[in-house]
Amino acid sequence: MTALPLRVKPVLRETLPSFLARMAAVNGLTARDFAVDMGFSLRKVINLEETAIDLLAERGGLEVEDLAEMVSWTGKPIGDVRMEFRGEVFVSRALRNPQVRGCPICLREDAEVHPDAPAAAQALRGDWQLREVSLCVRHRHPLVNLWMEQSPTKRYDISPRLVDIRAMISDGHFDQPRVKPSPYDMWLDARLAEGRDETWLAGHSLYAGTTFCRLLGAELVRHADPLNVGDLRAAQAAGFAVAHRGEDAVHAALKDLAERATGAKVEPRGAFGDLYAKLSVDYLHEAGFAPFRDLLRERILKTWPFAAGEVVLGKELSRRRLHSISTAEHETGLWAPRIEAVLIEAGAVSPTDTRPANRKTFDAERFSPLLAEMPHWVGATKLRKAMGATRNELAALAADGVLLPASAVPSVKYPWRLEDGLALVAELKARGQEDTVSNDDWESVQMASKRSALRVGAIIGAIRKGVLRLGGLPGIEGYHGFAVQKAEINLLALQGSADAAQDLIPATEFSRTISRRGRDGFIALLAAGHSPSIRMTAPKDWACVFYLRATDIDAFRARFVTLPMLIERFGEHVNTILARLRAADLRPFAPEGESYGHIYLREEVERSLRCKV
Repeated sequence: MTALPLRVKPVLRETLPSFLARMAAVNGLTARDFAVDMGFSLRKVINLEETAIDLLAERGGLEVEDLAEMVSWTGKPIGDVRMEFRGEVFVSRALRNPQVRGCPICLREDAEVHPDAPAAAQALRGDWQLREVSLCVRHRHPLVNLWMEQSPTKRYDISPRLVDIRAMISDGHFDQPRVKPSPYDMWLDARLAEGRDETWLAGHSLYAGTTFCRLLGAELVRHADPLNVGDLRAAQAAGFAVAHRGEDAVHAALKDLAERATGAKVEPRGAFGDLYAKLSVDYLHEAGFAPFRDLLRERILKTWPFAAGEVVLGKELSRRRLHSISTAEHETGLWAPRIEAVLIEAGAVSPTDTRPANRKTFDAERFSPLLAEMPHWVGATKLRKAMGATRNELAALAADGVLLPASAVPSVKYPWRLEDGLALVAELKARGQEDTVSNDDWESVQMASKRSALRVGAIIGAIRKGVLRLGGLPGIEGYHGFAVQKAEINLLALQGSADAAQDLIPATEFSRTISRRGRDGFIALLAAGHSPSIRMTAPKDWACVFYLRATDIDAFRARFVTLPMLIERFGEHVNTILARLRAADLRPFAPEGESYGHIYLREEVERSLRCKV
């Protein structure tokens, strides 16, 4: 079979049904009648059946390359409602639509080339079919709806359709304001025409990539400008502006959408709209969408507290990644405000987080052990009874950090871990070197602390180091029955006093520099606690001795002045200084009538003498 004498040449990006219609027009027939005369049917050309397109190619005098190009712009069915289009796989509905669109400028130019036979010149371009194409880049004109037809054979019998609207095309009825192509338009046009793509989307299916841009962009536009909701081109541009930059940019955009959805009842569907709906249903089993589903799933799991076993975007979770205050309350049975207070204390939740309880989330893996133990915490009474300790003994252990409550939150009535107390008792029992000891030579840890002024923590530390032997008082079980030898405690106290006294100044030595030859009551002032100092026991006679640190001296000088200090300040005789003080009606510091000699409050002296001293 040879080529027909009356035939047309393919137009750039033309589809095969369009070429068939133009071949029919130049031969004075409709597309359906022409196809039948040529030995095939219009339906077979639409479906790109091999025999039909081979016959069309022969009768149209097409080269192999021309035919392949038109097939690629038409879209070839490949089974399972899929089509191959420009080397990419799309679902059929992305290309086959009852609504036929086009660029009126392209069609008008076609007709102007052959004004005597416009039906043989006006061609439908393949990119107009693609749902995600919204602009003729060449003319900067939005694609417009040309006609609507459900029947494919009627839809693609193009000549009669064009006859109906030819005058409207010519007089500009379909024309719209030109628009500047967005980066999305240019990217999509280049990828369709040349397969060129220098963005992150190059590694992804074009069908999935364009759909994701549109869906993501629609949500970004919805949040940024509610008046633009439904603007396809705005959505495409906004989505591409993010997606072309890669995963980090997509993560940031999804995070922003999630953080804007702060309502107590807002779930992923409310935060991500159609993006979530489509990826969770329509495109759930589309392999090309897997990378985009993974990105959205990751953001969802970083925002909402899904439990192990729940399914998110098609994947069952093997573990819980996030808890919220609400899910923690449900799992533990504890009161939500109490849980939140403990979690704030633990650093799991920010105290400034004002979101609803079901949106205040925290790392489940890190803090699940804390949640698991909270229902088993006990009160102080139960703990000390289990340990065999008195109230004072437990208080001393807590004060020195030997035993610490699991929480210091005031509203937590039961803050103790029972196992901590039992573990301490078991540890000390294992360290015991004596079974039953004499009450005369041994004493309980608490009594030893009180008698020697050694902290309970220091005594426990010495036991752990093996410095002190540990025994058990007869007939007493638990912590209260642990005993230390009095002589060893005495030695430890002496050693501790000597060690602590290094680098300290004896209070008596400092007193000689700021009081009148010891006649002022500086030591009594320290003993009464009016100025900071360190008390120790003298090794020889067990007397109480006061020492001062540098900070203690600074604190005294900041609060008090003495006669020697005033003499040094003014360079005057002591009698002159005393006369100044009497004239100003200044009296020595004597709280509740207790006199400490000529020691004055610095603030009163400076205010009365109106100068710094």
